[in-house]
Parts: sequence; C-alpha cells; structure tokens
Amino acid sequence: MSSPLRSSSKSALEAAASAVLVTLARPGSAPSSAERSLEELKGLVRTMGLEIRDSLVVRLPDAHPRFLVGVGKAEEITALAKEAGADCVVFDEDLSPSQQRNWERMSGLCVIDRHEVILEIFAARAATREAALQVGLARMEYSLPRLTRAWTHLSRQRGGARGTRGEGETQLEVDRRLVVKRIARLKRELELVRSQRETRRKKRAEGLLPTGSVVGYTNAGKSSLLNALCGSSLLVEDKLFATLDPTTRRVKIPDGREVLLTDTVGFIRRLPHDLVVAFKSTLEETVFSDFLVHVLDVSSPEVGEHYATTLRVLEELGAGGKPTITVFNKVDARRPDLLEADGASALVSRLPGAMFVSALTGRGLDDLVAGIGRLVAEERPVARFALPGNRHDLVALVHRTGRIFAERYEDDVIRIDAQVPERTRNLLAEFIAL
Repeated sequence: MSSPLRSSSKSALEAAASAVLVTLARPGSAPSSAERSLEELKGLVRTMGLEIRDSLVVRLPDAHPRFLVGVGKAEEITALAKEAGADCVVFDEDLSPSQQRNWERMSGLCVIDRHEVILEIFAARAATREAALQVGLARMEYSLPRLTRAWTHLSRQRGGARGTRGEGETQLEVDRRLVVKRIARLKRELELVRSQRETRRKKRAEGLLPTGSVVGYTNAGKSSLLNALCGSSLLVEDKLFATLDPTTRRVKIPDGREVLLTDTVGFIRRLPHDLVVAFKSTLEETVFSDFLVHVLDVSSPEVGEHYATTLRVLEELGAGGKPTITVFNKVDARRPDLLEADGASALVSRLPGAMFVSALTGRGLDDLVAGIGRLVAEERPVARFALPGNRHDLVALVHRTGRIFAERYEDDVIRIDAQVPERTRNLLAEFIAL
C-alpha cells in the first residue's frame, strides 16, 4: 500500500511540468498590489521548476467556500489551464483541504496553493540534517488535514456482513496514525538539534568576537555579500530561497579584530506560519546577534515593500530593536540608474545612513566593513578596570576575552583599558573604574 507521501495527488504534483497561475485581487487593494504578488508567485513557481503557461488576476469581492472563487470563475480557470496544456493550477492563496479536493475533482488537474509551493522549494533546498528535519515537520503538519485528498482514488463504500469500511477509509486511518507518529519523531529529533545549536550559540556568546546576522528579503544577495566580504563560497543562485541553512563566517574589521557574520534564510511576504515555527531556531540567530546587516536589492521595484516585510518578521522574532546597518546591494557600475528608480528613491531618502554596495563588483565593501567596525566599537565601548593586584585570574579573563588597549601596574592595582563582551563586563562590574 502506498504511503501518505506517495499518494496519487502527490504523484500528480511530481509529474507536473507546467502551470497556470492565479492571483486574487481583494476589495480595497491597489491594482498594482495583485500584479506585484503575481510576479512574486512567478518567481516562486520558476524556482520550483514549473513552466508558466499562463497567469491571471481574479477580482474577488467575496470568498466562496467551495472553490474560493465562484463556480463560473472556477470553470473558466479550468478551461484556460486545459487550453494552455498546463498540468497544474497554482493559487497565490492558501486553499483549505476541502477547497483543494473540490478543485481537483472538478478540474482533473493538480491544484496547489502558495503554501505548498514554498514547502516544495524548501524541501528541495534543505541541505543539512537540521533543515531537512525542519522542512519535513512542516510538510507533515501540512499534509495531515489533507490525507482525505490523498486517497480519493480508493473506494470508501461500506461492505461485508458487518458493514466494514472500504479500503480508502481504512488506509486513511492508518496513514493518519503514521503521520502523527512521524510528526512526534521529527519534533524529538529537532529538539535535540536545537539544543546542540543553543550550545554552539552560547559558546560564541562567551567568546571575544562580536556577532552579526545578515538578514533581508529572499534573493536580495545576502550570500553573495557574505562571500564578497570574507572570500567564502556559499551557494549563490538567482533563485528564491537559494540557501536555507545559516552559515557563519569571520570578517576582519579595520582595527584588526574579527566579527562573526551569519547568513540567514531569506524572508518573504506571507511566509507560512508552520515554516516560521519550524525554522525558529535558525531564525533566532538574529535575536542573539549583537547587530544586523539588513540587505536590500536596490534593483527591485518592490524594495520598499521588501524592507517593510523584513522589519515585520524581525519584530515578530523579537529582533526589531537590534543595532542595524542597512545595505542597498546590487548597485553595479553597469546600472547607474538604479538609485533613481521609483522603487528605491523614496526609501533611500528615508534611510540617510544606508550604505550602497555591489557584491558583484566590490563597490562599497570597504565602507561597509568600516561601518561594521564603528558599530561594534559603539556597542562594545572601552571599559576601564581597576583589578586587585593579587587577582591574576581576573587579569587573565580580560586578556582571554577582550581586546587590550592599555595595561598599567600601580601598587596593588592593575589598571586595564579593554573592550570585552557583555558577559565579561557583567562579571567584572564591581571593578569598572568610573
């Protein structure tokens, strides 16, 4: 018997090669909003690997319980998809399990929603055990209420002397138990991985090096920027969610010290809640960082909306108040017109302290590194310690965790000027000289 993950519906999605895209325009929304949402859906679907045969924006005064859109519009979309030779219809909305079943029964096509598109992309991009576990959990939780849809090809008629249930209904119960058990197992494994991540994070926090997170909308060029700053070789592709796993690298700042920069998963409008929860430990890197580097794609006409989306996600994570350097990326010499584009000019005027760089050509990278150095100096000011002359253990602690600027021995007091992490500063608070 097939597993719940190898159902006929799942096979239809795996076999699909082309799609028709549907975006809904809600009452009161600007006409351009639906068009922008459709363009983003096109990027997601291309990243998923489907050919786009056609697309349309549907005006929706009221949501309909059966198909989300009205019956007449549903029939029109089905006819369009079949005429275009598409295997799949993709909605830029979340469909309920019953709506998905209704669509597939009526159209005979594979019908998926934005949520499932993003899940498929994340599943294809998961490269480490942690990412695979996170995506696996999100997919299982998404599939659980849709198991009925998965077994519509089997009989559910009652039969036999005692009215026993049909093959489909029996298999549905078996699959539901299997999925529930697998969800529990994935949660246990993820908890173990998260505890290991927390241990590594605490070790970094106890060390000397300041930590920063590179955040921003998906495909803004975060990985490219980190590669350019530290000469690493993170995966870089012109696709949404090219990297899911956080990668930490050392970057040397002008005073000779180093900082740790972590590349994080990109944000996107309406990122499914279960993925936010599943990737919580990964996204929490931003919460525990000393500062953030917020990367924006200056070439995108929606850069202002991308900026606002990232700020909203950071607020939800509890990292909204972090010291932040805003960086406009992709300011390439071959595109001098980008800063004058309508999408960027208004935002640039609101962020006078922002920096302009090109990870491709190296433009502005030295200024960015210098800016990181200034921010670190502000966040970790030089402290003056007056330590007892017989407490060489405290002197060793300052040397081990801090950067020494001056050290003087005066009678029974050892005076040290140093930059130290917050943990060391708190431990030696009584010895800080005013």
